[in-house]
Amino acid sequence: MANYDFENILSPLDFEHLVKDLLSRELEVELMAFAEGKDKGIDLRYSQDNDSKIIVQCKRSKYINKKLLEEEVEKVAKLSPEKYYFVVSSDVSVEKVDLIKSIFSTWMTGDENIYSRNKLNGLLDKYPDIQQKNYKLWLNSSSIFSTLINQHLFERSKALVNSIQKYYKFYVRNQSINDAIDLLNEHNFVIISGIPGIGKTTLAKLLLWEYLQKDFEVIEIRKIIEGEQFLIENSESKQVFYFDDFLGENFLKFDVIEGRSYDLVLFINRIINSKNKILIMTTREYILKQAKEKYAKLNTGELDIYKYTLDLNNYTKRIKTLILYNHLYYSNVSQKHIKDIIDKKAYKRIINHKNYSPRIIEQMTIKLTGIPPNEYSEAFIENLNNPFGIWDRAFKSEISEGSKFTLFILLSMGAPILLSELRKALVYFYENSAQKNSIDFKPLDFKNYIKEQEDSFITLNLTNKGTHFVDFQNPSIKDFLLSIIKDDKEIVKIILSSSFYFNQLLYSINYLSSNFKNDSEIKKIISSIIIERFNDFERFSTIIIGLEFRENLKEIDILYELKDYLAFSKNKSLEKYLFEKFETLELKKLYRHEEKKYISFYSNFKDKLSISIYSIIENVFNNITWFENVRNFTSLKSISELAFSDFVKSNQAAIDDKLSSAIKKDIEFSDTKSSLEELKFELEDEIENLKNITSFHWEDVSEEIDDKISDIEEMKKEEVKKELSKDNIDKNVLKNDSDFDEDEYFKIELFR
Repeated sequence: MANYDFENILSPLDFEHLVKDLLSRELEVELMAFAEGKDKGIDLRYSQDNDSKIIVQCKRSKYINKKLLEEEVEKVAKLSPEKYYFVVSSDVSVEKVDLIKSIFSTWMTGDENIYSRNKLNGLLDKYPDIQQKNYKLWLNSSSIFSTLINQHLFERSKALVNSIQKYYKFYVRNQSINDAIDLLNEHNFVIISGIPGIGKTTLAKLLLWEYLQKDFEVIEIRKIIEGEQFLIENSESKQVFYFDDFLGENFLKFDVIEGRSYDLVLFINRIINSKNKILIMTTREYILKQAKEKYAKLNTGELDIYKYTLDLNNYTKRIKTLILYNHLYYSNVSQKHIKDIIDKKAYKRIINHKNYSPRIIEQMTIKLTGIPPNEYSEAFIENLNNPFGIWDRAFKSEISEGSKFTLFILLSMGAPILLSELRKALVYFYENSAQKNSIDFKPLDFKNYIKEQEDSFITLNLTNKGTHFVDFQNPSIKDFLLSIIKDDKEIVKIILSSSFYFNQLLYSINYLSSNFKNDSEIKKIISSIIIERFNDFERFSTIIIGLEFRENLKEIDILYELKDYLAFSKNKSLEKYLFEKFETLELKKLYRHEEKKYISFYSNFKDKLSISIYSIIENVFNNITWFENVRNFTSLKSISELAFSDFVKSNQAAIDDKLSSAIKKDIEFSDTKSSLEELKFELEDEIENLKNITSFHWEDVSEEIDDKISDIEEMKKEEVKKELSKDNIDKNVLKNDSDFDEDEYFKIELFR
């Protein structure tokens, strides 16, 4: 019979989840946790139509006194359930059971409404699948450990088992383990890969425990020959082999030097073709790519077929929350430190941080040293803001120079880029910088550089048009690379000189070279690049959430984007060149968004340009078709109030007609509530300007917009009614992960 001491092996949160699973099965209802802020001390309930039918109170405590029970009864009375269950983690005396029954007699029928340690252990025997699901129970089982330690295992395998016993409480079971087990069930073999710090080893250890439950012998190996010595083929013997970081230092030190790299593939095949044999391996993704390129015998499809890649998408908001909770609860972090996290609601910032990483969570909890409690939250966030330690070793010693500069060029894009467009940029880099600076970069190795880094530093995905695009695997990688570049003038010069795309150059000017913005040599390089390549610049495609957009790059786009740098640099030759380009533009041929850029550039440099403001006002007025043109027109008043007023006085009737027509056209062509609301907001913002130049009736226009919004909303209601009737949608759908509330897990009482 199970005999678990729940207080010593489960946190309050773990205990509540266990009770939820057990009583949901036993009572044949689906218990739900109370929402934070509404529970008034109640933990679980079963309800229909928002009325509480069943209430469950969980107490992970050895001491249940009369005062505590009397406080609870007041909360229960307010909810007025049909039934009430009291669950306590410890054993309860007969006298205490009678006291509980008497206090809660209104909602209790007898002893069956009270669950103590003994009864909970009985339910675990009754429902073994729940025991298996709550691995923190059976990982603590002494019977399992005695079985393992008595087997003929390596001493390091014993140490591995003890390590898992020590750290199991920090683990959180998630979908990753199910996905990996599916691969193992089908192939007997899995490679767990991913970026540094993502949780590869943790997942591997959880898998090992799954097989330990099934009486598998655990054998940790550090080179292939060890696995070969212990593999018992064609037998009923259950064996799980664990090879952590299999392409790391040990692989290079033993298997490659000894000429045994292909033996790895043979060993994998032996596992696949054996019965009751499992092989679990981990590696950093970029090392796997590198090894397959360097050692031809490893370049086999088998190493891809059986690969399971961990990334941040494997961690839902709920999983991230539980990982943080477990690490704070089970580590040696003091209550004062935890209180700082809770009081400042720093847990929200941590869980939702772009650089969230299980390794950083571990560093800031298990390995916490010397941080005062009142500074803990900020120190935690600072480590997430600057997680460079994870990437430093990999970048400096484990990828080629060609790959490093591939990353630098990708960084200079400032955004995801099509694979084909990145190739063009790298060829240009080779021709204009790599050869001159003796950089070990070869365009023909482009494919190898990408493979080496895929699923580690970078990721490849498909756009909606079916073309591959490249992006960084994690935002912290960009931060790390920027920390290298920002103070290295030579690398900045190389990147600037290698700018093939205009948006690449612009990002490099604004961000990568910001520490050298006053450097005369850098200024000279930038000016010469702009002048030399102005007519040849391209813009690489824009990719937003996988959607691919191709935009032509026009002269007005380049001039507008460079206006701030031009004003800052004060470079005479660059001014002369760009002003000449600007003065050749035909304003009457520009679209309204281009017209706005034209006006902005002119406003910045009007005293240095030979174009008359009067001609600009006339051309902008003649272009008026939409309300955006109207806003462009009224903005000219700030450039020259006198010229603008003269034009308005001379063209009042035409202005009334043009402006009225443009506004009506925008209303007519706006067919969504959001577009109409945006138009209304822009009109409100422009009211005073409009009233000053025309007889503008805002009330009439506002009413017309509101009427159209009402019509759209009415149509939407009818559509929803039809869909609900058609599909008979279940209203009791589960909340999405985006609705998950971290506050539920970060109450100080759940850490005591």
